[in-house]
This record gives sequence, structure tokens and C-alpha cells, in this order.
Amino acid sequence: MAQLALLANGRVTPAPEESRNVLRASYLHVANRLLASHMHRADLSPLLVARALGISVRKLHLLFEPTGLSFSRTLMSMRLAETRRRLTLEPRKHVAEIAFACGFDSLATFYRAFRQAYRMTPGDLRQAEGGAP
Repeated sequence: MAQLALLANGRVTPAPEESRNVLRASYLHVANRLLASHMHRADLSPLLVARALGISVRKLHLLFEPTGLSFSRTLMSMRLAETRRRLTLEPRKHVAEIAFACGFDSLATFYRAFRQAYRMTPGDLRQAEGGAP
């Protein structure tokens, strides 16, 4: 971040490739923060995030390419991690309530993704963690 501040103030003149990399990393960082803070929105889309960043949807997708995870997979991973956390912390809440609160708009999609990611159902997780089924 210090390098970015120096770059912004014109105190450092990086090579063109270096400045592109710094800019790309900054956009990716902000994109990830937007995803984390708005993942609860079922309508969160690449278009909404790209508009918030002031870039095209194509450029947004290119930002995620070097990470090995697409925009959609990154968002899904964040949502799944949050549902897993909340399932163990809030054992009395219904699974559906937690899934919808974390941005899933389909229980079928949620259950399929959860099982694929964690090799267990949300109920199995709760039982393993000692919570309510």
C-alpha cells in the first residue's frame, strides 16, 4: 500500500508493467472487499461489481484469472465459508435461513455446493460440531 501511495503522489515512477500489476492488485483487493461486504445479496453479479469499480465486466473477470478462481467461484467460496461459520455459531437457526442470509437464492444450489465443498451436509456439520441437527 505504501508503494501505491508513492505511485499516486508521483514520487515513484514505476515501469509500465509494474504499474499495471500494482493497479491490477489494487482492483482485485477492492473487488474482494466488495464481495465480502455484499455477499449476502443474492443479486450480486459481475456487472454490479464491475460498475462499482468503474471497469468492464471482462476486465473484472481478468482480475480474478491469476488467482485460479473465477469471480463466481470466489463469491461461492466466500458464501460457503460464511454459511459454515454461521451453522456452527447459530445452531438454533434453520439452515435455509442462514443460506438465504448469506446470499443463496436457491436451497438446491446451496446444498449441492455445500456438499461438494465440505463432503458433508449442513446437518452433518452441525452434528459433528455438537450443534443442533
